Amino acid sequence: MKACKSIYHRDHCPNLCLIKPLLQVLLVLILLNGCGGSQPHVADNPASQRFRDETLLPKQSSSQRQAILFRADQDALPDLVVLNEVEPGKPQLQIFINHGEKGFQRKNPGRWIEELKTPILSLAVADLNRDGGDDLILVMGNGVSTQILFNNKKGYFYSKDKEGSYPLWPGIEKVISIDLDQDGDKDLFYFGQRVLNASGKPSNHQTRVLINNGVGRLEDLTALLLPRLPVGIRDVSFADYDGDGVVDVFLVYGKGQNRILVNNGVGKFADRTASHVPRILDDSQHADWADFDQDGDNDLLIVNRVIDKHYRAYPGETAYFLENTGGGHFKKRSHKILPRLPSYKAYLLDANGNTKPDALILTSKGVYYLQGRGRWDFTDETRRRLPRFRFFREMTFADINQDGFLDLFALSPTPGRSRVWLNRFD
Repeated sequence: MKACKSIYHRDHCPNLCLIKPLLQVLLVLILLNGCGGSQPHVADNPASQRFRDETLLPKQSSSQRQAILFRADQDALPDLVVLNEVEPGKPQLQIFINHGEKGFQRKNPGRWIEELKTPILSLAVADLNRDGGDDLILVMGNGVSTQILFNNKKGYFYSKDKEGSYPLWPGIEKVISIDLDQDGDKDLFYFGQRVLNASGKPSNHQTRVLINNGVGRLEDLTALLLPRLPVGIRDVSFADYDGDGVVDVFLVYGKGQNRILVNNGVGKFADRTASHVPRILDDSQHADWADFDQDGDNDLLIVNRVIDKHYRAYPGETAYFLENTGGGHFKKRSHKILPRLPSYKAYLLDANGNTKPDALILTSKGVYYLQGRGRWDFTDETRRRLPRFRFFREMTFADINQDGFLDLFALSPTPGRSRVWLNRFD
């Protein structure tokens, strides 16, 4: 189960270790019943969990569009990159270095970022050249190009002449870094709600993929690896849905049928929507995955602004689960504890350390917090576990204070209202 899902990962050091520490680690692993390093910590008292609003970030006057916790330098603490709205005289990108108890402090990211004039639509982070520092991947302008800014592992970002810029197609809005071909390095998956071809008409390929050769050079293999798709892609959720050990793609459509692309094992995807996903027409916004019934395969939570009344299980339904019945085949599973409000984002993680997936759902009335109790059982812990101010655009997660539990940075549409929430057990 992806209960401790974090976008921040730090590779383990490959240096030789002493025998005694290795034996100690082995003993701990045995005592934890075989739980590996990717498993979440188990809290001593999950019932005491709270998210605490902490002032760890300098007050901002710009309106922020996107934020990601990532590795700007080589210490163990996750840092923060923020994409601001385009405003005259204000930076589009800001880098904040995590100094622990002293909070996040702004850092000069280098002239390459300061001199960017073209508006940035969105960004992603990934260690494209495997040097231990996360690089920045930017979607520029109206989606006709992508810019890679490499990290010197000290939070300074620069462009390489032959590896920094790649053409895209008009209408591409977002990029996600993911290892599609299972070779150990991050590839780039681009998409938009209406991607156009050279003649200005909707392209047969509404997604685009650049495959990484391992040292940061990217090759466009879209035509080889991806099927033709209809317009309307709003978001994407990557996970192994059919249980074969490789990542598949769930496409979230703003209007119409959500779709699933199944990986053949080496990065080539086939559209299996007709046979794998129930027909539901809705205004979907976002999806996230977890093993809610603990049967070994990944289920989905879909949030929507509205669902066509013919597909609702009860009045006001705007969010539902897709239960994985095996092999990536899904059926709709409604649950009345889900908020009956227009919803925009869903984040699934083990917040309270009981190894069951919890859900944070961003709605028109603020964040809802549903704690998982196992096998489709949840309790609404919004008022007990969250700070009072809860109106956010999106969230990003990492273990900010290195205590073994995921904290979050919540991005507000109101300047100066973005918050750091630390996950506390007290």
